Amino acid sequence: MAHFKRLLVYVVMVSINFSCTAQNEIKKLDILIGTWKVENKNTYENWLEQSQGILSGESYKMVGDAKRITETLSIKIEDGKIVYEATVPNQNNGKAIQFVLNESNTELMSFENLQHDFPKKIQYKVIETNKLLVNVLGENDQGFSYMLIKQK
Repeated sequence: MAHFKRLLVYVVMVSINFSCTAQNEIKKLDILIGTWKVENKNTYENWLEQSQGILSGESYKMVGDAKRITETLSIKIEDGKIVYEATVPNQNNGKAIQFVLNESNTELMSFENLQHDFPKKIQYKVIETNKLLVNVLGENDQGFSYMLIKQK
């Protein structure tokens, strides 16, 4: 019985440690908060902090004065991991696709789901506090990139 109690305490402590680590890591993502414009396009990405540890976002295009949402996004902590979710209208039966932050990659924020067809990785690299490079990558890291410029 004493062995079981020690094991239980250990499992709880490890869980708390992973949760605290994820909380610290998600704070680094606060740089995303705000409205960003794709360089030389009428396409935007907007991120808001909903609550402690949860960001919500949307990608949209401006068509005249109309805003056309192309993706709804979120970043949250789930099971001790930081998860990026993207939901695209009229795709995947309205279900979100999850990408988990690869915390071993310290040069950029790389959200990965290697089982997904495309993309397999969505990466944000801080160039300056008001400029991000986004890579959307598939098989063999092939894909496309674009710059986001902070608007507000």
